[in-house]
Amino acid sequence: MSKRRILHAADIHLDSPLQNLESYEDAPVDQIRGASRRALENLVRLAIDEEVDLVVIAGDLYDGDWRDQNTGLFFVAQAAKLTRAGIPLVVIRGNHDAQNIMTSSLPLPKNPDGSEIMLAAEKVDCRIFESIGVAVHGRSFRKKAETDDLSKTYPKPLSGMFNLGLLHTSLTGAEGHDNYSPCKPTELTAKEYDYWALGHIHIRGEHGTEDGAPIVFSGNIQGRHIRESGEKGCVIIDINSRGKCTRTFHPLDVVRWESFEINAAKIEHVDDIIEEYEQWLQQTVKTIEDRLLVSRVSIVGDTPIHNALHQSRRRLEASLRATAITHGAGQAWMEKFRLRTSTPNHELDLGDLEGPLASVSKIFDDLRNSPERGKLIANEFAALIKKVPEQEENFSADNDQWVDELIESAAAELLGRLQGSEDAN
Repeated sequence: MSKRRILHAADIHLDSPLQNLESYEDAPVDQIRGASRRALENLVRLAIDEEVDLVVIAGDLYDGDWRDQNTGLFFVAQAAKLTRAGIPLVVIRGNHDAQNIMTSSLPLPKNPDGSEIMLAAEKVDCRIFESIGVAVHGRSFRKKAETDDLSKTYPKPLSGMFNLGLLHTSLTGAEGHDNYSPCKPTELTAKEYDYWALGHIHIRGEHGTEDGAPIVFSGNIQGRHIRESGEKGCVIIDINSRGKCTRTFHPLDVVRWESFEINAAKIEHVDDIIEEYEQWLQQTVKTIEDRLLVSRVSIVGDTPIHNALHQSRRRLEASLRATAITHGAGQAWMEKFRLRTSTPNHELDLGDLEGPLASVSKIFDDLRNSPERGKLIANEFAALIKKVPEQEENFSADNDQWVDELIESAAAELLGRLQGSEDAN
């Protein structure tokens, strides 16, 4: 049989909601909000242009039950483009769009051979495409918290076919992802399939061995926040006449999330930070074609200008945002600014303080020297963090280094502002 091509994608999260972008007046909200749709359009266009024979999506097509029917209608339209081009599509549900989560549904187009696009959840479903010699084995999630190893229910491979296993799984676990449908790569290899198309983990990666079938996470097709940085897309599998395959990654994202970190130890002046960010922006924009670049700027490390940085924090942040607008070639926006520096000797030096300033300084000294400082901060901020859930990832009260950086940052900024107020009087 001649060369065959399969496009493997996962974790579309169509119309995934975005958080807190509206709080920034200059945020390109509409562009970011529509990113998952544009990425899916890119997937369909790529499949047609590359003349693939089959498209498989390994779970989390949707981010949950739809707020309105437009989310479902958009996918129906994209699926119809594929089927009209003669390209069949096979999809399984994952934890975000599990069978019991989705109360909304719309009739989906049938594949060119008349088969259904969505695979069943009650048992392993199979789609056989005789014309290309491919059998797809897959099973949708019945419920969100699918903690059973679904791979155990997958059948033996069909003789004479290229057998592809479609599975939504955490494998043996991954940071930031719930442990759903856990299994071991060795257990998948033992099934003797030719390829495992996995979803759930948003970072692209392979877990197979040289002797076994490729076990591949294609990653999500569009990053949704800064923890999903870098290029995102799909994998095209090229199968030769002997049933062996090669994989090629194709980016599909329209918004690229990237982190820019500066070690403040080498910074002599606040303006040096602006200059470095400007240079990074110009270099990065050249590499991402016509995508929107959303960046997070972090300044870390020990530096003699620690106090100056924190006392000019607001001006610095505003300058960085302006730099993104003016030097980002019209396609850059700064999502967040983080200042995580400390003085070289980890002591705040604001000169001789008197009166209320001295009292505030003593409070910080006591907190800095307390062996229970992490617990004290956790107790004080617990209620606040619950009101700002997207900040939970940054809250590490059991990490002494993080706690010390937080204390130094707060001390420099608060005392700097108080000093400024006294000087003004």
